Amino acid sequence: MNFSEMKDEAINGVKWYFNRNWNRDDVMNMDEISDELHSTLKMVYLSLFCAMVSITCGSTLHWILIAAGKYSVLYYVANLILLYLTPPERVNMRIVTSMLAAYSFGSSVGFIFNYIFKIEQRFVLRLLVGITIGIGYLLYQTIKTKDRREIYTGCLKYCVVIVVSIIAFFLFETDITFQMIAIHTVLILFMGYLVIYSHEILYDANFGDIDFVICTFTVFYHFPGIMIHATRLYLQGEQQEQN
Repeated sequence: MNFSEMKDEAINGVKWYFNRNWNRDDVMNMDEISDELHSTLKMVYLSLFCAMVSITCGSTLHWILIAAGKYSVLYYVANLILLYLTPPERVNMRIVTSMLAAYSFGSSVGFIFNYIFKIEQRFVLRLLVGITIGIGYLLYQTIKTKDRREIYTGCLKYCVVIVVSIIAFFLFETDITFQMIAIHTVLILFMGYLVIYSHEILYDANFGDIDFVICTFTVFYHFPGIMIHATRLYLQGEQQEQN
C-alpha cells in the first residue's frame, strides 16, 4: 500500500467518523420503541451503568490510595487488548473483561486528569458519580417505559436537579470553584449527548443486532463525531426553515 492509498483510507475514515446515517427526522422521532429495540437499549444502558459503577469504584479506591494510578493505565490497555481478542460468542468473558477494563480506567482516570489538566481527584470523582447516577436513572426510565418522550423527559429532570445542585453550592458553600461549575456543566452536556447516542443505537439496531459491550466503550469515543453531526443537522434544519 503506497502513501496515496493510505492517505485516501485515512480521509475516508475521518469522513465515516463524522458522517452518521441518521438524520433530523430520526432524532425528532418520538414513537414508542418496539419490543426488540427496547431490549437492545436496555442491554446497552445496563452494560454502560455497570461499567460506570466499575469506573467509579476504581476512582474511589485510587482516591483513598488503595489503587495505583499510573500502573492502572497499563492494566487498562492490557484489558482492552484482551477484549479485542476475545471472540464475540464468548459473551460472559467479554463482559468480565470489559468490567475489569472499566475498573482499571477508573483507577487511572484521576491520575490522567491531574497530570494533564491539573484537576483534583475529588472533582473527577464527583463527575463520575454524577454520570453513574444519570445513566442509572436513564436505565430505570428505559426499564419502566418504552415511550421515548418519557425516557428523555427523565433525562431533562435529572439535568434540572444538577442545575439546582449548582445553585445550592453557590448558596451554602464558600469554596465554590470554577472546576466545580465546569464539572456540572460537562455533566449536563453529557446527559444531552446520551439522548442523541440513544437515537443512534436505536437506528443501528434497525439493521441488525448490535454489540452492547462495544457500545459501552464507544460511548466516549463517538462523542465528538455524534455531537458535530447533530450540530450540522440542527444548522441545516434552521437554514431550511429560514428559506
